[in-house]
Amino acid sequence: MQVWTTDACAQHERFSYWREVLCEAFVSLNPVLKQRDPGPDFTGEASSRVLSLSTQTHVFSRTQFVQRRWDEIRRNPVEFCFANFQLEGSCVVRQDGQETLVSPGDFSVVDSTRPYFLDFREDWRVLSFRIPRDQLMSRLAAPRQATARCVSGQTGLGLVAARFARSLEQVDAGASLGAQDGLSAALNGIITTALGATLEAQEQDRLPVRAAFRQAVETYIADHLMEPQLGPDLLAMRFRVSRRTLYGLFEEAPLSVSGLIREMRLQRSARDLRSPGHPGILAVALRWGFNDASHFSRLFKQRFGISPRGFALGSGDGRTDGQGGLGTSFA
Repeated sequence: MQVWTTDACAQHERFSYWREVLCEAFVSLNPVLKQRDPGPDFTGEASSRVLSLSTQTHVFSRTQFVQRRWDEIRRNPVEFCFANFQLEGSCVVRQDGQETLVSPGDFSVVDSTRPYFLDFREDWRVLSFRIPRDQLMSRLAAPRQATARCVSGQTGLGLVAARFARSLEQVDAGASLGAQDGLSAALNGIITTALGATLEAQEQDRLPVRAAFRQAVETYIADHLMEPQLGPDLLAMRFRVSRRTLYGLFEEAPLSVSGLIREMRLQRSARDLRSPGHPGILAVALRWGFNDASHFSRLFKQRFGISPRGFALGSGDGRTDGQGGLGTSFA
């Protein structure tokens, strides 16, 4: 991984160094401050690593304009697309006469072969993927309509893309090239599907997109276990699919979608019960989405072979396998 930061620079040198960082981490760009003096608190950080033929970059900085003009294109005539996932702050994106506002959780795509303009309105953090242009544009039904378009990360395929993109930050740096190729193909497939892929591309990307979809659902479940209403109906609505489609994603998985929710909740409950000073069995059950104490106790004993009270007191062997312990680990 390559990391750049302005922290080691003298204040008056920070923005000029930041210009070099953006050009090295992305493509030739022209960042512009919104005020003449960057002030004493200007900062910028970027970290990049290779993911197959793509490059993944996590970047943070202060409010500014970032442009790619014809001057930069002539000086650096490369052919990439950038899928920019907005993590913090907001950004107005312009390209090809189109303009959109991208908010945290959403993403947009720009094409390096034509001018574009980014207006970061406050402190911002973005997870950006530099993707060879032909891997996206050749798969889109309407390529020119795909740039400077906000794809919501709150529901549907945008939610799948956003969650899968974030999961790639956790990929082991030593992952094999084959694994990187598969992850990159899955990301590209879900991005193009969200933007409007051709029928041929949809069929070609069906399996990697399905895998990315299931992973996105799993991470969503892990992040929302405390919500009592979490279940197939809510997930189907959030991801804009039918319950049948949702169930189909887990046909070949060890657990059904409902079974996965239950297992994750029991695992988190067991972890809390073994923690010093836990707030009590009922409080733990309620925290992890169990509204009925007797139902929780019954499920817990079926899963771990011991009552929650006995488990909390340290009774039993505390095994960590599927026969009565905590062997299955979920994020």
